[in-house]
Amino acid sequence: MKLLLTGATGFIGKALSTRLLSNGHSLVASVRHSTDPSFLLEHNIKIYIDTENIKSLAEFLITERIEGIIHLASLYRKDHSLDDIPALLESNIAFPARLLEAVKLSTSVKWFINTGTFFQHFQQQVYSPVNLYAATKQAFEDLLIFYLETTPIKFITLKINDTYGPNDTRLKILNLWKKYAESTDVLKMSPGEQIVDMIYIDDVVDGFELMINHLSTKPASFLPERCYALSASERVTLRELAQIYEEVSGLPLKIEWGAMPYRPREVMMPWSGGVRPPEWTPKVTLREGIAKLIS
Repeated sequence: MKLLLTGATGFIGKALSTRLLSNGHSLVASVRHSTDPSFLLEHNIKIYIDTENIKSLAEFLITERIEGIIHLASLYRKDHSLDDIPALLESNIAFPARLLEAVKLSTSVKWFINTGTFFQHFQQQVYSPVNLYAATKQAFEDLLIFYLETTPIKFITLKINDTYGPNDTRLKILNLWKKYAESTDVLKMSPGEQIVDMIYIDDVVDGFELMINHLSTKPASFLPERCYALSASERVTLRELAQIYEEVSGLPLKIEWGAMPYRPREVMMPWSGGVRPPEWTPKVTLREGIAKLIS
C-alpha cells in the first residue's frame, strides 16, 4: 500500500517506517519546513512539506493515491508554559484538523489511524486530562467524530502510555538511569510508588502494523471500538522497575527515593479502561526489553 505518516522522524515513527518499508509498503512523510529530513532521505521516503494549504494537500493525496494515514505527530509538554500554548494548539489540533479536511476531500484514503494517550484518563476517568497536552489530544479525538460520521473513511485511535527501546533520544526514565548508572551522581526522585505501563518499541510497531492490516482487509464491523489501547502485560512500581534495571544491567542505581515530591496530578495508576486491538498482545517482557536497550 501507499501510506502517509506524520511524525515519521520521531521515535515510534522511525521504527514503524522501517518495518513498513521492509514489508513492501511505499511511504510518504508529511513534515514541517523545520524537520530534519536525514532519516527520510536515507530511507527513500517521499517528503510532503506542509504549507497549511488544505486543497494542495488533498490534491497531493489524490495524485499519490494514498490509501491510509498514520498520524503520529504531536507536541508533548508535561507541564506547559504560556509560550507553549500556540505551538500545542497548532501541532495537536490545527495541523491534524487540516489533514482531516484534506482526507475528506480526497478520493483514495480508506482509513486513518490517530495516536492518543493514556493521559486523557487521569484517575481512570472516561475523560480527565492530566495536562494541557492531553486536553489537546482529546480535542482532536473529538474532531474525528465529525469525520467518522460524515465520510465512509474508517477512523481508529490507538492510545499509548509509555514506550522505550534502542535509538530513543528522548530523556525518558530508562535513558536517565543509564546515564546515572555510569556516573557517581545521586539521582533525586519521588517516593517511587507510582505504577508504570511501558511497552517495548517492537510491540508498539506490531500494534500499528496489525491495525493497518485489519483496516485494510477486514470489514468495519471487525473493529467495533473507536479507540484501542496498547497496554503492557506487566505493570510495576517505579521502584520495582529500578530493581529490575539493576538486576538486568548489573549496575547499581544511586537513587535517593523520596527526595522529590510527586508532581501535581501525578499518575499513580495508568488507565486500565482501554481495549487491546484484536489479535495483539505484547511479547517482550520488561527484563527482555531492558536487556535489548542496554545492549
